[in-house]
Amino acid sequence: MYNYIEEQFNKVIQQYNPTDVRSLINDSRCNLYYANLDEETGGCTVTNNRCHTIIINDNWEEAYQKFVILHEFSHVKLHKGVNAPFFRSLALDRFISKTEREANEMALRLLLYINKDSLNGLTKYQKLDYLGLPYKFERFLAVEY
Repeated sequence: MYNYIEEQFNKVIQQYNPTDVRSLINDSRCNLYYANLDEETGGCTVTNNRCHTIIINDNWEEAYQKFVILHEFSHVKLHKGVNAPFFRSLALDRFISKTEREANEMALRLLLYINKDSLNGLTKYQKLDYLGLPYKFERFLAVEY
C-alpha cells in the first residue's frame, strides 16, 4: 500500500540525513524564529515566495519546541501551499485534522530518526519519556527505529 508520509520521510532522510533538529532546519533553508506566542500556540509557518519561516513559541519547553519545529517542517514537506486558514475559508475543517495528524506522524518519525542511537532497545513509552513528549503521542508511533 502506498504511504505518502513514509515516502516523504525517506526523501527528507536521503536529502538531509539529519543529526539534530537545528541542522535539518538550516540545511533545508527554512528560517527559524522564536517568539512570545499565546500559550495555546506552539508555532506556525509563514511562506512567502517559497521562503519558509517557522515561528516557535519561546515559552514552551524545549522538548515540545523540537517537536513543533519538526511538525511545522513536516507541513512544509507534506502540504505544499495548504494551511489551516485555507481549509477553514472553504469550510473544510475535516481536512485540518488529517493534515495535523500527518504532520504529527512525520515529526515524530523525524525525532525518532534523529535520536535513534539513544532510543535503541526502549519501549514506545520510554521513547516518549526520553523525547519529553506525552503518552498521547503514542498513536503517532507508526514506525519503530
